[in-house]
Amino acid sequence: MSTPLPPPPARTRPRGLRTALASGLTALAATAAVTAAPGVALAQDTTLNDDNAWVTDLIQAPAAWSTTKGEGVTVAVLDTGIAEHPFFEDKDILPGYTAFADETDAWNDTDGHGSAVAAAVLLAAPEATILPVRMDTGAENDLGGAMGETDVESVKWAIDNGADVLVMPWHIDGVVTGEPIEVLQYAIDKGLIVIASAGNNPSDPVLYPASTPGVVAVTGTDTSGSLLAETSTTGPEVVVSAPADEMTVPKPQVGSLGDDELYGTVVGGTSMGSGFAGGVAALTWAAHPDLDASNVIQRLIQTAGDASGERSDDVGFGLVNADQAVNAEGIEPVQENPLGYPMGEPGASGATPDDPAPSESAQEPGAATGGPSAAAEGNKESNLNAIIVVAAAVILIGAAVAVWLVLRGRSRKAAAQQQGQFNPGNGPGQAPYQQAAQQQYVPPTGGGQNYGGPPPGQVYSSPPQGFSQPGNPGEPSPPWRPSEPNQR
Repeated sequence: MSTPLPPPPARTRPRGLRTALASGLTALAATAAVTAAPGVALAQDTTLNDDNAWVTDLIQAPAAWSTTKGEGVTVAVLDTGIAEHPFFEDKDILPGYTAFADETDAWNDTDGHGSAVAAAVLLAAPEATILPVRMDTGAENDLGGAMGETDVESVKWAIDNGADVLVMPWHIDGVVTGEPIEVLQYAIDKGLIVIASAGNNPSDPVLYPASTPGVVAVTGTDTSGSLLAETSTTGPEVVVSAPADEMTVPKPQVGSLGDDELYGTVVGGTSMGSGFAGGVAALTWAAHPDLDASNVIQRLIQTAGDASGERSDDVGFGLVNADQAVNAEGIEPVQENPLGYPMGEPGASGATPDDPAPSESAQEPGAATGGPSAAAEGNKESNLNAIIVVAAAVILIGAAVAVWLVLRGRSRKAAAQQQGQFNPGNGPGQAPYQQAAQQQYVPPTGGGQNYGGPPPGQVYSSPPQGFSQPGNPGEPSPPWRPSEPNQR
């Protein structure tokens, strides 16, 4: 049984109005620049991209980026939520949903697991939209195979609030029946792609949700693309593989964990692998928006590995290949999910992709409502409106300044002529304009931000409790599972 961590102080974003006209113009111009080109203004730290370049190269994401970076596809990460971090500043991340009554949204990840998986999605698909769903704190417990009603409702909320892809980087022990199976059928019938981590213990079978028919189960590879056998679960349910070896992840900058260290080094495990696979799915769907979920899955599996379409129990159809999933031609279309269905047949939940979203009155606080990708489209429209408003404000204030300067100049000239002080013909010339001395910026003492991370070797099989080093790095950590919500 887990006890929810106390919520951190509410996040505040600096606001203010400058009364001086010139200062206001400068502030608005700066705001316009940031709004119009956030990648230029905010992308000051590339540590995560640089350290994990082997990952994006291995899955051939850069070759896909010339076609798309995932814009317009919403990936829901159902995990411990998300935390403030510089890596996320220029990304499209929604407020999301929390299962905890004393929280208003998903931005309360003090554990780091959900933030890391969201970062994995964005490393593969930098312009995808993240819909974070906080359904657990990350505290260790033993569910005994249970998945509570609140967990099911959290999954259903993501389905009904704009998700195109669900990433579920956890698993549950034991035989799972009833509502947990039904909610996955509901997701697939609604036209979503469901992706789950296969697990990090080679001695275990693939468990729910990855073991469920219709779900893209992801196992892990090393830096060469071969099976990472020491920390990856395999079996007949495995569909694809993705990078799961040692990598850099963001450390939450919230509550007591908001310290000097922004990053940690961990063995990512299949949790991170599921995030990378989710990013590749986003790239594929963004490049082929006319396809349904079944045919996006078909492209993922037919282009994975050597693109032979043959699978094994070790790595499924093989390592996900973003370039081929996006750009390959001649992929045979399918009429149904090539991986099957949780309840045995399509439509068993009674839902269809054309079903309207629930009414606003029935929804909990969180992300914007709407059908698939509606949340992402709403964000884009909001950004465009902000640009237009700021640009208009800059033009109006600039015009006002110009008029004021002209009028002031005329009044001074008139006054000078009356007093005999301004005589361009034979009178004394104007004194040279003396520019005020520029204030020099002096960097603060003590140096810059310390990006040092914990020592390598930690296995990211369960949410890292402050990225602490395990007692025996040679043994895989116990799998992480969502907590029993009724005990929160």
